[in-house]
Amino acid sequence: MVSILLAATMMTSFGEKVTAENAWREYPRPQLVRSNWESLNGKWDYKILAPDADGYSKEKAAGKILVPFAIESALSGVGRLTDKDELIEYRRTFKVSPSKGIRQILRFDGVDFRTQVFVNGIEAGIPHEGSQSGFSYDITSLVRSGENDLLVRVWDPTEGFVNSLGKQSLKPKGCFYTRVSGIWKSVWLEQVPETWIESYNVIPDIDNGKVDFIFNVKGADQNEDVEVEIFDCCSEKSSVVVAKGEGDGGERFSVKMPKAFRLWSPEEPNLYNFKAKCGDDVIRGYFAMRKFTKGKDKNGVLRFFLNNKPYFIIGTLDQGWWPDGLLTPPSEEAMKHDILTLKKCGYNMMRKHIKVEPLRYYHLCDKLGILIIQDMPSGDGTKVFDFSHANFAYGSVRREWKGVMDELMAVPSIIMWVPYNEQWTQPCDILTADMLRWTARYDPSHRLVNGPSGWRDFEGGDKGHNADDRAWSKHKGEGETESCDAIDRHDYNFRPSMHAVNPHRVSFLGEYGGIGCRVPGHLWTEDAWGYGQTGNDTDCAAVQKKYVELTAHVATLAKKGLAGAVYTQTTDVEGEINGIMTYDRKVLKFDAAALKKAHDLLRAAGE
Repeated sequence: MVSILLAATMMTSFGEKVTAENAWREYPRPQLVRSNWESLNGKWDYKILAPDADGYSKEKAAGKILVPFAIESALSGVGRLTDKDELIEYRRTFKVSPSKGIRQILRFDGVDFRTQVFVNGIEAGIPHEGSQSGFSYDITSLVRSGENDLLVRVWDPTEGFVNSLGKQSLKPKGCFYTRVSGIWKSVWLEQVPETWIESYNVIPDIDNGKVDFIFNVKGADQNEDVEVEIFDCCSEKSSVVVAKGEGDGGERFSVKMPKAFRLWSPEEPNLYNFKAKCGDDVIRGYFAMRKFTKGKDKNGVLRFFLNNKPYFIIGTLDQGWWPDGLLTPPSEEAMKHDILTLKKCGYNMMRKHIKVEPLRYYHLCDKLGILIIQDMPSGDGTKVFDFSHANFAYGSVRREWKGVMDELMAVPSIIMWVPYNEQWTQPCDILTADMLRWTARYDPSHRLVNGPSGWRDFEGGDKGHNADDRAWSKHKGEGETESCDAIDRHDYNFRPSMHAVNPHRVSFLGEYGGIGCRVPGHLWTEDAWGYGQTGNDTDCAAVQKKYVELTAHVATLAKKGLAGAVYTQTTDVEGEINGIMTYDRKVLKFDAAALKKAHDLLRAAGE
């Protein structure tokens, strides 16, 4: 065994407040709320095992770990980098009072990578493989009244295996970061009736003043009727019912909204709460009346439209890394801080870059008002023409991408899916086009699809244009970036360019900027870097001046037809110092008012 102790080099003010008693105690799934649940976050026993360990190990626990923080993180209380062949074993007890007609559902919101779960010595089900989306086990038949034993065993190779690792690396450097192994999102227990609502989708139709619901009903009667009551959106706790409807479980049905319904936008993030009843099951959720599409402006140029009006989107590449929690945010307060800082600076969007956040993060985006472009975390490398990677595209990636989409389908702030970042883990032209078509068809609300963002796209095609399979040899060269709904260029020059206006695809700058700015005393490592430099990268005022000049240049592109842009990035991340904030979130490098003014001028040019 090789276990390396990682030094805690940096803490956020939010991480400094974390304790075993308050760590991630909020209800973990605000999109679908039930009253009967129990958090299993907190202190667990843990141990590191050899790769061939099987069954219950007799070795003594190595110590305590604070779940849901990954073992490599400072907030876990461990801070160890395990070997890629080792297993992490977690163990704790929990109490249950079984009741007739009540099922016990054990939920894991995120574990990296291969997870085995045992309840009272019995394996709960088929091991789960993946890292980004949640999974669950019905453990009703395994639990007993009183105290129960829960054991979780995880293997995470990080590299050299078919898995969605994103920017994790065994040797972090440059734009690759410390690996994250094992449990890194909430673990919880939920009680449901024999027939229950597992998930739902909402498809708003602002043009016809209605909203469609699709409920995924599980258990004894999956065709059970679902009754819906929609409440006035004046407040979160409003009990005034403004609309009602019902339909069969699994079937799509419509509910007519009141004539004076309120639209959702980043400027006015109005949310409608609803209650759904399915037999004995009662859940609460929410939705937004909003429409995000592409369309032609008065000059015939294809642009993004929000609620039937041209809408320029300007945001940051948001990677969601933290110095103390790594991929796990320290707290809800920490997540809210990042979102509000972006809004204060005049951003109306973020590209959630090759990471899937906890569901409470997306709820904050819905509630506070910011648009999200959601990436699928990429896998191992850039094997564009490796025919053996066909299994990767059609197997592991497709399964996990489906899980991610299922989990996030009810999030109204998400406006666009990105199945591939650049050419990372793209298998070939045929399979890329297939993935894009599948993504577009799988989402009944018809969100836009941008995939891949930047680099090779193989003319994946607008949903109705040129989406047929291409011959292997007819691939696009590097830099020629077309995709389903957007022509997406990544350009880190100080004067980035855009693709020519296209009749079917919106012109989009998926990554740009990345100007390095070093703030002494707030660095993860002295060996830090940025994509672009100003000559004196410790002078934040000089970097801000360059940022404003760069934004003015992007505004000239907006006048020519550019519809949106993503600046790299929200915060510094380990060795990268491209953020508008430092990695510890203690310094906003630029004046928020100056950035907002620049962004307002940019939006005016593009709308």
